[in-house]
Amino acid sequence: MSLLSPIPDYEAFARMQNELKSTDEEILAGIIPILENLMLQHIPKEADILDLGCGSGKLVQQLHLKGYQITGLDASKELLRYARINAPKSNFILNDIRQFELPPTFDAVLSHVVLLFILNIEELTSVFKNVYAALRDNGLFVFTIPITDWFHEIAPPIFDHVNVNQECALIEIFHYKPEERIWEIKVTGFELIENIWNRSDTTWFRKDFFLADVQSSLEKAGFKDISHYKLKDFGSDDNSMACFVCQKKAI
Repeated sequence: MSLLSPIPDYEAFARMQNELKSTDEEILAGIIPILENLMLQHIPKEADILDLGCGSGKLVQQLHLKGYQITGLDASKELLRYARINAPKSNFILNDIRQFELPPTFDAVLSHVVLLFILNIEELTSVFKNVYAALRDNGLFVFTIPITDWFHEIAPPIFDHVNVNQECALIEIFHYKPEERIWEIKVTGFELIENIWNRSDTTWFRKDFFLADVQSSLEKAGFKDISHYKLKDFGSDDNSMACFVCQKKAI
């Protein structure tokens, strides 16, 4: 049995992720237009789509409202509990994206800001192989991933993300380890429960990959038709993030 590298444990932070990350407004303004451009216009109106690392299901719901048949997959039980509330008419699967096995029933697979938590190229290739197996012939795979070649032209060695509302807060402090191309993320969350503030702490890790390594990994998984874009070309403020578009060609 293979030993997988650790992925973020979201169980204690699921409420904060649900309330503070990826609002409907952000999805409609920032994610849906990119998907319209790169994926949705190329698949049937009622296509079957798999959202890999769906989190609390907000993107799933927005795609459902556009008429697509959406399945969300995530490794967090607590995030999927929120997902079933946020997108009650969609299907959800509890599984690790590195280990799932599904038949080729999807017209498209998408994954937004998820693969950065895969910590080595072997496991990234496993994800790509799982996706390839789940796609119908001529199906599309669209995903975002930070690229080392671009990111370290602009990134400071330490930075933070802070998100707050009236009843919870999420603080993420990023420290870069250049010899490993890994970000250590110190995470602290606060949530108000029955008028008492509760604190949770953990450490997450994020990996950056070279553009050529991602391309090679996709080819090893079976993808031949591969394109990539910079998200900033679609109006994003993120200069480091690539968006890949891959097609599973019919044999």
